[in-house]
Amino acid sequence: MEEQIINILTHPTAIGIYIGLVFALYIWIRGIGKTRAARIAADAQIRELRSQIASLKAHLHTQMEITAKGNESLKAEMADLQKTNQNLSQTIGALKQKPGRNELRTLHLYEKAIRLMNSRAPGFSSAWESAVDEAEKEIQKEESGLMGWIRKPFMFRKSEPHEVLDGRADNNSLEDRALASKNLD
Repeated sequence: MEEQIINILTHPTAIGIYIGLVFALYIWIRGIGKTRAARIAADAQIRELRSQIASLKAHLHTQMEITAKGNESLKAEMADLQKTNQNLSQTIGALKQKPGRNELRTLHLYEKAIRLMNSRAPGFSSAWESAVDEAEKEIQKEESGLMGWIRKPFMFRKSEPHEVLDGRADNNSLEDRALASKNLD
């Protein structure tokens, strides 16, 4: 029996099988080593990638905070500019509004009262009140009669408010003052 076992073990086919098994065992052990090295390399690469992802997340978070602060400041500035724009639009609307008939009438009334007062000028408050009353009566008389009907188209010209703003009305009142002082002499 021992001889048979030795014969089987020394048979050329068995020796080929033994050599093949040793070769397979060598390849298997080598594969396990390569797989283990690949796993270690993959784990190291995963750790490196995770650290890069963490740093990129931190950078992205910081960038988003900076952007959010910038957006908030832009929104605040835009709200301020909208308020300023609205205020300016209202101001422009008010400035574009043309004076109505009542405003022009009041302006004309005060101009006449000032002219009358400048011709008298002893006491300011009493003279002013009487001059306003006289000018009011005179304008009512002009508006109600035939002369008022004739003068209305010519009295309130469109250029009249501009003349007051330009200072031409002041020049007229200065001329009236000069005439009044000549009349007093």
